[in-house]
Amino acid sequence: MRVWMLPLLMTQLTLGCDGKQGERDTGEAPDADADADADADADADADTERSFLMGFTPFPYEASWEALTNVYGLIREHGDFVAHHFDGGVPWNEALTGDAYPDGVIEELDMREGLTDPSVPAYIALSPFSIGRDDLAPTWGEAINMERTGDWATVRFSDPNVRTAYANFSVDLIERFSPTWFNYAVEASDYLIHQPEQWDNFVGFAQHVHDAIKAEHPDVQLMISIALKHPNDPASAIVRERFSDVLPYVDVVGVSVYPYAFFGLTDAGNPANLPGAWLSQVSAIAPDHPIAIAETGWIAEDLVVDATAWSLNVDGTAEWQSDYVEALCIEANALDAQFLTWFAVTDFDTLWTETLGGDPLAAIWRDTGLYDGLVSPRPALDVWDTWHAKPVAD
Repeated sequence: MRVWMLPLLMTQLTLGCDGKQGERDTGEAPDADADADADADADADADTERSFLMGFTPFPYEASWEALTNVYGLIREHGDFVAHHFDGGVPWNEALTGDAYPDGVIEELDMREGLTDPSVPAYIALSPFSIGRDDLAPTWGEAINMERTGDWATVRFSDPNVRTAYANFSVDLIERFSPTWFNYAVEASDYLIHQPEQWDNFVGFAQHVHDAIKAEHPDVQLMISIALKHPNDPASAIVRERFSDVLPYVDVVGVSVYPYAFFGLTDAGNPANLPGAWLSQVSAIAPDHPIAIAETGWIAEDLVVDATAWSLNVDGTAEWQSDYVEALCIEANALDAQFLTWFAVTDFDTLWTETLGGDPLAAIWRDTGLYDGLVSPRPALDVWDTWHAKPVAD
């Protein structure tokens, strides 16, 4: 998911919060993959425990301190961890030189750290890519997604300074949050699809960052994530062929999956129409590697996007969302996934209208909460909580 929205919001909250509470109450995949899906369906009622921890990002329903703290409370009630995604750039120069990070960076990191329970496992995701996953990430300074200037304007993943700066910032985040899992390349598969001629340079970057982190923190589980498409999509064939290049630098393979928007399905809002290997296709991409669901979600209301370059018109219902949560948990358990991140615990209608300006891209995830925009629970929350009540397998 393009999670540039969250750092933007966090920056606004950091600058504006005073700690006061408001008034709201609160190609074909291999046959083995298809067989695994069938086995998962047959064993649905037999799942007495789960392999995966369950968490959310702290994406709030409106731009207020109250909403943010309420969302952290809902995560503690319904989840095992908070997932922190950093997809708004990198403080490139400061990370290279060792100078103090800009105040905008420090304030957001301080706020997130202060609201996160240090006694539970943590998942941190950092993107080295632009929002379009077709270039190096912009600069994170006093604001997110600032243009790279000076010597940084034209650098690529082959540049030694890029590799060193990114590794340094990664180590700093790890030392601050002590994560169990650290995803250092969010949705790298999309960069492969968009920039195949630059992929080898990225592989060298991944090796450098992996080795630098492991030298300082050998026990952190390092991840690179895949943005799954339909198994028959030609882009999926490219990923199956070439993602193996980075597997030596990965402990756990992450999966980003939003099939209702990105699989090109007919009647895409009904999970009954998912292809057989919609999730288990990852086993063909990264055989013998542990996996985790780095981010996912499903709409509970109709989705209509009419943008200049693309459009979506997908029917959605709360019942179909509930069906997806059940299917997701069954599939994740069958794959022995280590964790599962549902992106938004609540819808963010107010945020979308008042803060994000009705952004059409953000609309794709606006109505994916297990709570609606009024913070009322949906049926999918019961399914989620039923799975959350299961003991985690040893």
